[in-house]
Amino acid sequence: MSEVRIHVSNMGAFFENAASAAARIDAGDLSTQEGEIAFESMDLLLKVLTANRWRLLRSLKAAGASSIRQIAHSLKRDYRGVHADVIALIEAGLIEKDEDGRITVPWDRITAEMAITEVA
Repeated sequence: MSEVRIHVSNMGAFFENAASAAARIDAGDLSTQEGEIAFESMDLLLKVLTANRWRLLRSLKAAGASSIRQIAHSLKRDYRGVHADVIALIEAGLIEKDEDGRITVPWDRITAEMAITEVA
């Protein structure tokens, strides 16, 4: 099962994690690591992962590889709005687009970590 964890992280923690990953690779550990997508603030995470985009992710995962038009139709939403949401989710790393223009959710599980004490 492929899983991605989304959370809030500052730049310092990002570079620490990158250095740790590089050290593991340098030591010969080429095992698959958990997927991780970090946002600079909780506000940004919630701006990217809106209710409509969450519904889009769920619908797309259930449907499998689809076109934006097919997903817009299944969600009963305007094509332009779905297109904008797909672009935002691709940029965030939650959706992938293949060479034929079909979009997919590469993750079987998306786990969001939200700490109430996080500084915005």
